[in-house]
Amino acid sequence: MDDTNTARRIITEDEYQDTVELLCEVAGRHGTRLSADAVVHIMEALLASAGLLAPPPAPEPGTCTALLPDDQGMWWQCEEDPGHADTSHSDGEFRWTDEHPEAVPPQG
Repeated sequence: MDDTNTARRIITEDEYQDTVELLCEVAGRHGTRLSADAVVHIMEALLASAGLLAPPPAPEPGTCTALLPDDQGMWWQCEEDPGHADTSHSDGEFRWTDEHPEAVPPQG
């Protein structure tokens, strides 16, 4: 992931729901029934290509709650122990710091 100085805008929950509904409606007009996972992946990629991000998901319990989106708009959560000492995070593939413009720092 690029560590840029300009963060993409995170859309609101209402904008997210409106976009999901529209994508399902448009796909349905063309006879395509998409799974919920397919809708989410297509939508996140389209939003990311336009410089937007879906709202971050609720963090999974049991690990650090820091989150970061990848280039396709998919959110990744730090796999370190909750409350680890530094501001560097990793999900096993990506590394980032709390200072990254799109990072969601650990909660609580």
